[in-house]
Amino acid sequence: MPLLGSDLCMSTNLELPICSCCHRHIMPNDKCVKFKCPNCDNGDLFWRCESCRISVRSYTCSSCNFQGP
Repeated sequence: MPLLGSDLCMSTNLELPICSCCHRHIMPNDKCVKFKCPNCDNGDLFWRCESCRISVRSYTCSSCNFQGP
């Protein structure tokens, strides 16, 4: 028996990461970076979009107050 459209199960909830600098959503094909705080072990996880990386916008860790880049 073929599946009908109502029988298909697709997730409609997709959580997009948010740039830690400009707070915009990062789309799946955007060039971005994801990294942990370079100064402490239990710090923040940072997402940076290409625009903020090129503009050298700063970010601050909430655990150790390290400010990058």
